[in-house]
This record gives sequence, structure tokens and C-alpha cells, in this order.
Amino acid sequence: MQLLNHKRFFLVGIKGVAMTSIAQCLLDAGKNVIGSDVAEAFVTQPILERLHIPVQSIQELPDFTQLGIDAVIYTAAHQGIDNPQVQAALRLGLPIYSQAEALGHFFNQQQGIAVCGVGGKSTVSAMLSFVLEQLVPKQVSFSVGVGEILDMDRTGRYRPAARYFVAEADEYVIDPHAQAKGQPITPRFAFLQPFVTICTNLRFDHPDVYPDFAATKDTFRKFFQQLKPNGLLMINGDNDDLVTLSRQLGRDDMRIKTFGKGSQNDYRLEDFDLALLVPGEFNRLNALAALSTLTELGFAKSDVLQALARFRSTKRRFELVKQTDQAVHFDDYAHHPSEILAVIDTLNQEFPNRKKLIAFQPHTFSRTRQLFDGFVDALASHTQDGDEMLLIDIFPSAREAYDSEMNCDLLVEAIKAKYPNCHVQNLHTITALANYVQTTPHQLFITIGAGDIYLAHDLL
Repeated sequence: MQLLNHKRFFLVGIKGVAMTSIAQCLLDAGKNVIGSDVAEAFVTQPILERLHIPVQSIQELPDFTQLGIDAVIYTAAHQGIDNPQVQAALRLGLPIYSQAEALGHFFNQQQGIAVCGVGGKSTVSAMLSFVLEQLVPKQVSFSVGVGEILDMDRTGRYRPAARYFVAEADEYVIDPHAQAKGQPITPRFAFLQPFVTICTNLRFDHPDVYPDFAATKDTFRKFFQQLKPNGLLMINGDNDDLVTLSRQLGRDDMRIKTFGKGSQNDYRLEDFDLALLVPGEFNRLNALAALSTLTELGFAKSDVLQALARFRSTKRRFELVKQTDQAVHFDDYAHHPSEILAVIDTLNQEFPNRKKLIAFQPHTFSRTRQLFDGFVDALASHTQDGDEMLLIDIFPSAREAYDSEMNCDLLVEAIKAKYPNCHVQNLHTITALANYVQTTPHQLFITIGAGDIYLAHDLL
């Protein structure tokens, strides 16, 4: 049965950024939406409250019959299909969909623009959505996995008659426990059939489901093959793995274009005057990816550049949280070593002479363990003299088991051993971090990580 034939949906884990964007698309399609989640506040809460979407406890089994629910959508973040609420729906014979399947139902109806890659996909998706809303507002639908796109009232929108659908395409899986059950893994972007695919970077991530980089590359290769005939594959031409992968596709019915800093690229950073409100070279490359793609789709470069110049970023992507005469405070979602290094390099470029307190919270035990050496280098190799690196305990995921042998004290020890001039310590908790910031002179404070470290700003 097609997703949009249902009328009343229950979204398990609705506070997740991807789930909230789907909830908005469902509302636009004229559907009723109810959800469940944990009690803690989350970045999507303002949108859910503004749209008057009821959110029940994820700990209690809802009465689906009394609520009139005729379809359930779930997320991998809360045990996926094994969640008790999802299992209760199955026992009642209700149709269930993963968030990725639901997104595919919307995306595949229109000319889908899928943005994938390790680092940058949320920002590029937001940039594309923002620009298209400026240039052809009636012709764009979108689903972006962020808490907020600044100067836009939605992170998800569905217009049935739109031409384009912009979506963040995630390589993570719909069921993180599939392998343990003897089942094949299914990447979330497997349900998308793009007309345009953009890949910002290709690196090893999600070691809890992908055993090595080779498996990651194979997953992306299969996704690239899902591109519709005569479609466009836009890749970061500075990433050798991406270039090699694109040459292995063997497709004569797709256009492959590149963007980046190198002279070999079809769209070179040095050829464009990108006047942006968002700082950093990585954001200029994100903007270049959006500009290159829209140029290939026939939009005038000047119009795209003017719209990009008004883009103020998204929630938790180098977000300016507070600014006073004494200090400036930022927050960023970076959680992979390459992303963290890009954030620190941007801080050094934009604020070279300021005393910086840089706080990081690792996300998941498995990522911290598998990419441990990368984290050590990313956190310490470019830290400037006088700046401080502050860690708090690992933010665990509901999709993995607790690992008592992996912690931030080990990161601190490794950083001190390799980079003895780096001022680093583990403060363990958000409260302790906030107290330290309040009592330590500084001119810049930034929280980094995909967990709940951003809550420290509420205590300052």
C-alpha cells in the first residue's frame, strides 16, 4: 500500500531531526500526525510545538486503535523495528515504514536531488532548499535533517506539484541490528531514486555497521548506480576515492561533474566570488556544491550567488549562540575527525588571536574506538597556543551496547602523550563544563558534537 493512502500516522522517535522533517511533509500532504519520544528537550521541539503535533512517551504502549492510527513510521535511533511500540503495531497488523522508506515515497515522486557524503550533506541540503525557496518557491519540496534552517520556518516541506525534492541522503542503516539477526543491512538512502546525486566527501564512518572503508565505498557505489537515466552525479573532485569510484560506474547515461579547489575540477572554488555569511573554507565548498548543481540544472549563477549570500546556516552548524563584548559562543554538530578539524581550522582562520575554549563530546562508543587516532589528531594537532580542549563523556547511542573500556580519559591521555603542549582535560558532564566556562577567562567558546553538549549554553 502506498504511504500517502494512509490518513493518520504515528511516528516513533518523532523528535529526531529526520523524523520531524517527515512529519512536516505528512502534514503538507493533509495527513494527521502523532508521535512519541523521550521526555528530554530536543532541537526539533520548537517546530513540533509550533505545528501542534502531540508527542507521547516512547516508554508507554499507545492505544493505536483508540487513536485511529493506520500507519506507523519508525527510526533506527530507538531500536528500529524492534522498538516495543513498533512491535505492538505489527501485532495489530498495522503497516509500518522506516523513516527512509517514508522519505522515498515523497522524494521519488519528483525530480529528486539527493545530498550524501561524510561531512557537509546537511548544510548543502539546507543551502539548496534555501536557494530554491528564494528562486522557485512553488517548485521545491525538501527534507533536511537539522533542527532549524535559519530564516526558514520549516525543515521539511512537501508541495505535490513541485518539480524538485531536495533530501539529505544518509548512508546509515534502517536497522543497526540486522547483521546480528542474520539479515542484510539496508542503507537509509537505498530507497531514493535521484535525478541528481551530490556527494560532498567519502570517508569511513559508522563503524558499528560498516566493517571497513571498503564496505563504505561499496555502499556509496551502489547508491550512485540508483541515479535515474540522464541524471547528474556531482562529486567533490578533490576526494580521490570519490573520483575513482565515479570512474567505476560504467554508466553512459549519466553526467558526472566535479567541484573543488583543484584545477582539475569542472567547478573550481577560485573561479567564484562566494560572499557568504557562514565562515570557513568548508562552507565555501558546500556553497560551491550547491552552486555547481543548480548551474547544471539551468539556474543563473548570479541568481544563485545572491541567494547563497543571504544563507545564515542551520541549527547546530557553526551556529552563533551568543555574542557579548567579552566573548562569542558557537555550537557545531561535527562528530567525525575530518569535520572537527575543519571546525578548528575555521576558528583559527576567523579568530586567530582569541583565547578559545573548545569543548567536544564524542558520539557513540564504536565511532570513538574505531576512529580513536583520528580524534586525537583532529582535536589537538591544530589547536593554537593558549587555547584549551575540554572533553565531556561519550554520548552513547540507543543503537549500541555500553562499552566500559572506551572513555574520554583515554583520549585525554593519548592527546597528552602525542601533543604535550595541548591543554586538554575531561570535565565529564555538561554541568561541569558550563561551570568551567563561567569561571575561566575566554574570548570564544564552542561546543562540538552530535550529542547533547549544546545544552551547556543554556547553563551560561
